Amino acid sequence: MGVGKKIVLWIRDNTNLLILLGMIAAGAVITENFFTLSNIMNLFNRVSINGIMAIGFTLTFLAGGFDLSIGSSLSLAAVLCIGVEKATGTPVMGFLAALAAGAGMGLLNGILMKLTRGEAGEAFLITLGTSLVGTSLALTYCNGLDIYGTTHPWYKLLGQGRIGGFPAASLLWILIMVIIQIVLKRTVAGRHLLLTGANKHAAFLAGINIGKIKIIAFTLAGCLAAVAGIVMVARTTAASPRSGSGADFDAAIATIIGGNSIIDGKGGMVQVFIGVLIYGLITNILNLMGVESHVQYIVKGAVLLFAICLDKLKKR
Repeated sequence: MGVGKKIVLWIRDNTNLLILLGMIAAGAVITENFFTLSNIMNLFNRVSINGIMAIGFTLTFLAGGFDLSIGSSLSLAAVLCIGVEKATGTPVMGFLAALAAGAGMGLLNGILMKLTRGEAGEAFLITLGTSLVGTSLALTYCNGLDIYGTTHPWYKLLGQGRIGGFPAASLLWILIMVIIQIVLKRTVAGRHLLLTGANKHAAFLAGINIGKIKIIAFTLAGCLAAVAGIVMVARTTAASPRSGSGADFDAAIATIIGGNSIIDGKGGMVQVFIGVLIYGLITNILNLMGVESHVQYIVKGAVLLFAICLDKLKKR
């Protein structure tokens, strides 16, 4: 193979990394303070919630589906986190209630996927339906009103605190990514999940319980949406029954532009890290340019379509 062809193949296989480097260069041009430690720490802090959501979305994505209900799971977890904490007087109970709600939503998705033997098409309809259920439960719980929390030290540390100078929420995001990456690449369960997404028929012939794998993937996605909801509550000390509106869309964009593929089950947490940073930089640069939020969705939608087309071209 010639040098020229090797370069072309490398560019094709590392397009997402090149896009990230291009976004960093663009940020450096637009603002002179881009490479300051303060700005870098703030960027990581801002993307941490979407980063945690993207991990969960990626797990379902690599298993051959996706989860459109994680936004409503975040909302439900957020209002329960504050409501139960107020009712019991302890943040621990609020955290547990939020995690239980997220896990319950994810488990419901996984069971429905197993019963229908669903793939991506069924996942779209199933999780769209459960997202309506989750949003309705959140609205009912707090009567459609925002709910406000406390200033307990736990919330302050998780939402606004720093550990060794690094935002605590970002460290949590990175820690979860590292753990999930090890599970995906170094354990039997992780390899089974990747094979399920890559080739469902081969996974079945290998004796893998595909339904069980999808239940695990969707339950973890729900749990991670709840963790993101807890971080949001810790950061804002408030929650809305629509806190997670659009969060599923953001997580999907970050997952796909990072290089994760539903076509062959290839991907992982490195791709999540790249995708979340690209998406965070897009938002940051558009804000610096003064682009209205409703116009930003046009740009983000275009980026998502570009990433999907790019993924298709890579498979040719």
